[in-house]
Amino acid sequence: MMRKIIALLGLFTFLLAVPQTSFAQDERETEARAELDNKKQKSEEEIRKLMTKRHLAGQSKETRKRIKRSLREAERRKKGKSPQSWYDGMFRRKQGKKRKKNS
Repeated sequence: MMRKIIALLGLFTFLLAVPQTSFAQDERETEARAELDNKKQKSEEEIRKLMTKRHLAGQSKETRKRIKRSLREAERRKKGKSPQSWYDGMFRRKQGKKRKKNS
């Protein structure tokens, strides 16, 4: 008799400990969560692009070109390539010191 009571009590506590899940609701929740995450990520990307655009608008043309070139070089380095392509190295004007005019 005592064994039956202990077994029933053990079974009862086991059933209370196991959570009841509804798979349909879990799917809906995960889909909604994923949709919110996608919207948040898109909005963060848009904000970043807008801030970059505003930052570049305040720079001089020479500075904008220098920033753009350094970003291109960084992308090439990420791919494991040389920062400048062979074509640019051969045909681009050398970046050197500007001469001062003697007047």
